[in-house]
Amino acid sequence: MSCFPLFSTVTLFVASLSLLISSSCGVAPNVLATICSQTQNQEICESILTSDPRTSSADLPTLSLISLNLTMKQASDNNQSFTQFRDNTTNPSLKNDFSNCVMLYKDMQDKINAAYLLSTQRKYKNITELGQLTTLAYNCENGLPYDSPTAAITEDMLLTSQTAVSVNAYIVTQFA
Repeated sequence: MSCFPLFSTVTLFVASLSLLISSSCGVAPNVLATICSQTQNQEICESILTSDPRTSSADLPTLSLISLNLTMKQASDNNQSFTQFRDNTTNPSLKNDFSNCVMLYKDMQDKINAAYLLSTQRKYKNITELGQLTTLAYNCENGLPYDSPTAAITEDMLLTSQTAVSVNAYIVTQFA
């Protein structure tokens, strides 16, 4: 009879160790693939997420924060670029167009900050404004001349924001 308590203790220890190991491995590659399959470009989405070294050990709530950090970094970088374009142009019309983009990217940053706060509170269902980032990025780009040198950074913003939207939409389905 004394073997059973030892067996139970060993089994419990192995189960706990297994849980610890599996949770420390982070989001499985198939989950990243599922999340990113909902974006415009699955490969780029996965590349965006894995560009942050924390992703390899992140659970889903942490992945939400990572995706929002990456989106904020892209929005901040783009805002800085549009600010520099605005400050460096002498064309009054173009200066106005770039000023509009600076304002739109500031709005994006506010929305990302709000989403980040909700994510820290694990209120994923309330993260509803990330989808607007795409519209704001397009509004900026569409307000610029067709030969504007900003298409690449706008595309980066679109892909990064789609990644955050997809991560958080996936998490809603898992914590429903």
